[in-house]
Amino acid sequence: MLRRIARRVKRALLPVQEQQTKVEAAPQFDFDQFKAELEAAKGLIKAHVEQNPVLELGGAKQGEPLVAKTNKKGRFVRLSLQTKKSFHLDTIEIYNKNGVNVAKNKSTIISSCYGDDKKYNGQGALEGKKNGGSNFHTKNEQSPWLIIDLNTVRNLDKVVVYNRSGEYAARANSLMIEVSRDLKNWHCIFDNWGAVKSFNDNQRSPVVDALLFAAIREGSHANKLIKKLRADGQTEAALLLHSTINELVKDKGVALGPHGFMKTFELSSPERINKIMSSLSKVMKLLTDEFGVKAFVSSGTLLGIVRDGKLIPHDDDVDICYISQFDTEPEILEERQRMVEFLQSKGYHLRHSGIAHYWCTTPEGINLDIFTGFVEGEYCSMNPLERKGVSKSDVLPLQEKVVNGHIMLLPANPDALLKLNYGESWRVPDPLWSFNWSKSKKQYSFLY
Repeated sequence: MLRRIARRVKRALLPVQEQQTKVEAAPQFDFDQFKAELEAAKGLIKAHVEQNPVLELGGAKQGEPLVAKTNKKGRFVRLSLQTKKSFHLDTIEIYNKNGVNVAKNKSTIISSCYGDDKKYNGQGALEGKKNGGSNFHTKNEQSPWLIIDLNTVRNLDKVVVYNRSGEYAARANSLMIEVSRDLKNWHCIFDNWGAVKSFNDNQRSPVVDALLFAAIREGSHANKLIKKLRADGQTEAALLLHSTINELVKDKGVALGPHGFMKTFELSSPERINKIMSSLSKVMKLLTDEFGVKAFVSSGTLLGIVRDGKLIPHDDDVDICYISQFDTEPEILEERQRMVEFLQSKGYHLRHSGIAHYWCTTPEGINLDIFTGFVEGEYCSMNPLERKGVSKSDVLPLQEKVVNGHIMLLPANPDALLKLNYGESWRVPDPLWSFNWSKSKKQYSFLY
């Protein structure tokens, strides 16, 4: 009896034992094989995208607007993206067969409004301003959309789309335009993702998808694979994937940086770098000398200046932080609002980022991030870094450093801030580094 029971137990455990054997026998990562697959995928994707190009949507200030022709009849026109992005365009015109723009002053339905502000609901895009800006703006979400209601079924001829100008224009690359009579049955009249949808599914793999989507400036697949490779300890493979992607999109004048596909400093002209440094110097001087707070370069900007004497080549934005004159939350917030109004009076454009800091565009057209800090006893707290992470004496008094012929304001002991921000290995360049924001919202909730 016992023998029979033992045999049954053994048979029952056999699949588990086999599975354990399979796990233990899992093949090791083969870097040479990965490298070969990457090289083959690069050639495959490059040829495919050349044959199935993705249009770079232009607008009033750069390039040509998109003209999507159609013979369909419809009352509703839906414009949407096919990835997770914020959706924003400049102007949309819809013409009937008589050459009349029938979209003017019509109503819109939108998936979401940025900041829950109705001014971004889409109707501004139908007024014909053509100013290169965002005349509607959704939140950052999966497959955002805008529907235009023409009130009655029309004989449509074309939809003309003027894209937003500037560095975020490529967010519209996955644009799809559809027409419907009843909001149920939709007919596609334009799809800018033909390169993706026409690709042979039998040739797909994580590596191929990373390069395929990167070639049309959609970085989610690449970032996912890079993250996995790093988690598996394959940093060399992650770096190779990153450099291969940047080689693939180089002719577009962008690289995969911390904020997606942007013009990194490595791809920027000396004239642009000089303009950035000049704008940085001016805004810190304004805040420190005229407004009365202590403003200094921070985050990656501080890291590049201290470690390399220049902006980090693979970075794409600049950051400053200021130390409030106050130590209570209401006073810090009130001062921050006054700072916003002060800079606006000097010709700067500011808007809240949604993650506690402000996005600022200088009068020279340079974008920078402004973070808030404050003193707590003998310590300094600077969003988004660990609260009370460094001593007050590590930050104040500020010091000056000349970079590219412009005066930069730096904290008293930059090494302490860089160690807090990037860890002990901050002196070693890491193109794949990313900040962990998980603690920031909890520690600095009053700034959000």
